[in-house]
Amino acid sequence: MKNSFFYLVVGFLLIGLPAVAQDKSAKVYIAKVGKGGALTPQQMKRRNDEIKFQATNRINKNLVDLLNTLTFDGLGDAERIALMQNSFLPSPNQIFSGDDVVIEDDIDPSHTSAEGAVDVDVEKYLRNMDLFYVKSDTLTIAFSQLIVSDVQEGKDYPYVKVFFTQTFRSKNKQVDRAYQPVRRVAELKAEVVDGKWRTFITRLAFLRPGEALTQLTNPTILQADGPKKPLDSKEVSFRKADNPIDSLTVKWDTQWLSVVRSTIDMIPTGYYRRGITTSKSQDNISITLSREDQQLTFRRIDGSTVGFTQARSIVGDEKLRQRSRRRLSGWLQVATGLVSLGASYAGYAYLQKQYDGYSHQVSALNADYAIWQTLAQRPDTSPLVTMPFTSYAQPGIYAVYGGGVAGGGLLINGIRLLLKAGK
Repeated sequence: MKNSFFYLVVGFLLIGLPAVAQDKSAKVYIAKVGKGGALTPQQMKRRNDEIKFQATNRINKNLVDLLNTLTFDGLGDAERIALMQNSFLPSPNQIFSGDDVVIEDDIDPSHTSAEGAVDVDVEKYLRNMDLFYVKSDTLTIAFSQLIVSDVQEGKDYPYVKVFFTQTFRSKNKQVDRAYQPVRRVAELKAEVVDGKWRTFITRLAFLRPGEALTQLTNPTILQADGPKKPLDSKEVSFRKADNPIDSLTVKWDTQWLSVVRSTIDMIPTGYYRRGITTSKSQDNISITLSREDQQLTFRRIDGSTVGFTQARSIVGDEKLRQRSRRRLSGWLQVATGLVSLGASYAGYAYLQKQYDGYSHQVSALNADYAIWQTLAQRPDTSPLVTMPFTSYAQPGIYAVYGGGVAGGGLLINGIRLLLKAGK
């Protein structure tokens, strides 16, 4: 009887606790990358020097001339429209790669950093410049402190960044606030036009914290096939742990992960195939999803990692809070169940000990009675009958059994809540 109760408690622990201790393993997705074309070192240096030269001229001459001309007081309306359109449409004066270029607005003097930046397309940006920036008959826009990054190998073309300080000396017609010098960054793609390298602006934005020159060439995913069918899963956004402005948008299934959008140059868009472990080869990059897909870790080709946390919605936060409540309730019930089972076991052991003492006394009395019966020659009398354990232990045994059943129920329900909470 005593051993069966002990085995019951052990059974609860063996069945329940391993299930609670289970943790979903992290998911690792790997992509093979390349870092440039088949040029000799000398050819690569000549190419990169030319691209950096063209990029410097594109910003320090073409872009600043465009903005100063657009804000010149003596320009006619037809000339302004032609000037704007020729800057992003195919023409000898094209500066931007196309009308889909996104620019972080700096025409509003209150916009001075990437925090809370407003994105507009290039045409709207130039129209806002024409409408809201006070025109002058002198040059009021200047760029200084230009720094050019190393040429990076993109998926479809080489690109380069130009960092500079921008100064607006005029005023905004709508906002009564003086302009402050701001740090800007322009990203330019390079392509060969009529046998010569030309650069075109693909992005114009505020300089983000940590966005600087890098000697490590950003990778390009070589794998082009990907899954046979598009991934049938929702897009999920992740934000950089130390800088929430930078983000990734990804979607995944059991075999593939797709980086749909990335604001960070080091993380290329494309497909990553599910692997067993993180590859340490410099030909591979990887993305690991962990902690119930709430955390994303990107591993670069040099082995360094960048951490991201899933951007939570209101619904997601409520689900996490509900999961936390379930987990807390589950652990409380498991703890209470174990305490109840322990108390029941202790009570049972105490009653069993008392019953053993009682049985021993009855046996001793019956032994003495048997001797007396022989000496007195009274065979007709019967010895004492030992009471059953359940009768002797009443009413305490009911409390012991009730506590055991209640403790077992709490333990099972607690384990169920922990499993439901995804522990």
